[in-house]
Amino acid sequence: MKVVVTARDFSTDDKTALQMLQDAGFEVEDHSKEDIGSGTNEEYIRSLVLDADAVICGPEKISNKAIEESKKLKIVSRRGIGYDSIDIDFCKKNGIAVARALGTVEGSVAESVMAYILYFARRIDLQSESMNKGEWKRIMTPGAKSHTLGLIGFGGIGKEIAKRAVPFGMEVLYYCRHPKDEFGAHYAELDELLAKIDYVSINVPLNESTVNMIDKKIFSKMKDGAVLINTARSKIVDTNALVDALKSGKLSGAAVDVFDNEPCTDSPLIGLPNVVLTPHTAPFTIENFREMNNRAAKSVIEFFNGTLDSRYLIG
Repeated sequence: MKVVVTARDFSTDDKTALQMLQDAGFEVEDHSKEDIGSGTNEEYIRSLVLDADAVICGPEKISNKAIEESKKLKIVSRRGIGYDSIDIDFCKKNGIAVARALGTVEGSVAESVMAYILYFARRIDLQSESMNKGEWKRIMTPGAKSHTLGLIGFGGIGKEIAKRAVPFGMEVLYYCRHPKDEFGAHYAELDELLAKIDYVSINVPLNESTVNMIDKKIFSKMKDGAVLINTARSKIVDTNALVDALKSGKLSGAAVDVFDNEPCTDSPLIGLPNVVLTPHTAPFTIENFREMNNRAAKSVIEFFNGTLDSRYLIG
């Protein structure tokens, strides 16, 4: 059986996952050294997966056309937990399983969110810049303690953020569809949350109901000087409205790790002085990246062995 890998850097530095598949008897067609991402042409991806029994992918779009024409395909294994690039209902209709690397990225994303918060809370960059100019200039910063963090979405990632933010002395509020207070975080209606937060982290999946969820109207309800952090999906936030909120001073800053088309080098956020931009690296550490690749490979192997735990399956 053939596994086609389109997930970028799947075997670049660590080949454990690749070897795992080969040891299990799979033929592996590895495209992971190509510059594939969410902006990659759908037709090109389709051409790669046509004769696959299994696909291991990143955020690149696996189109319905690709699913329909891949007559041997039995499983798509996502190296990650988001699945907006795959039509789950269409896959189900065509008898194709979709798995994700649940339990591998949540802590890493939460760690990144805390890094963004601390960047704005302490502005070590400005202090280091001053020292490197030969200046002894103390810059008073607000810190994180006693400030309020709002979490829009309180799933695995939201909970991991709360676990880290509460010990810093932050008040943590969250908004979600099925509230249950945990880890020192407390539920608040969206308008109440927006009015109180100093930082807001977007942690919801991208679907029809969340496209442009964070728009001009939402920004107008936020506390003046708040900081927005988006490690979820770019299209959840209206980028033009975000730019306006930053330029007007409504927001004092933003940290953005996700973009409409990736790789991205032309975002309207580039060059704004109060923005931190990272190239969709929030889920990745060296150790974590290895775990994600291994989990994606294991899902394929366990699926064909009939031992895949249903918690990894979507739909």
